[in-house]
Amino acid sequence: MENLVETDGLRLRRAVKEDVERLWEICRGQTAEEFCLWGADLVYEYPPRLEQMRRRFEALSGDVVLFAAECGGQVVGFAEIGEMDPARRSGVLARVLLEKEQRGKGRGKELVNLVLDQAAKVLGLEEVKLIVYAGNLRAQRCYEACGFVRGEALLRPGRADAWWMRADLRGRGGDGQPIHPSRNDG
Repeated sequence: MENLVETDGLRLRRAVKEDVERLWEICRGQTAEEFCLWGADLVYEYPPRLEQMRRRFEALSGDVVLFAAECGGQVVGFAEIGEMDPARRSGVLARVLLEKEQRGKGRGKELVNLVLDQAAKVLGLEEVKLIVYAGNLRAQRCYEACGFVRGEALLRPGRADAWWMRADLRGRGGDGQPIHPSRNDG
C-alpha cells in the first residue's frame, strides 16, 4: 500500500517514519487553537515536539493507518483512519491536516475523498465516522461535500460542542473482503 492513489492535485500514500518530521513542521507554526481543531491535542502536547510525534508513529498499532498526501512531490497533509472494527466494518477518520498554503483550493475534499476510497477499497470499511467541532465550519462543509452526515452531539471536557459525522462507504468500490490493516511502514 505504498503509492495508493492520486488525483490531478494530490497523491495519497501510507506515511513512513521519515514523514513525521514534515508533520511536525506543519504543526509547529500553528496556534494552540489551530492545533486543537484537527484533534492533535488528543494525541500530542502543545507546542508540538518532534520526538513525541516520532514515538507515537512508532507505537501506532495495526488498527491505525496514517496517510500522507503529496502535492508536487512534497508532503502537504496527513489523515488517519483508526479505531477499526472488523465486525462492524467501521473506522474513525481523525487528524485530517493540510498545510495552510493548500487550504481553500479544494485539497481538503481531495484528501478526504482519497482516504475514504482507500478505507473502502483497501481496508474493507463500510462506514467511517469522525468528530468535528462546532466552530470548525470549513471542515464541516468539507466533510459534508464528501458524503458525511451530521449525527449525535458530543461534549468533551474543556472543549466547545462537537458532534459525530458519519459516511456510508458502500458503493465506493470496497471489495467486500475483511479488514486487514497492517502497521505503518517504519
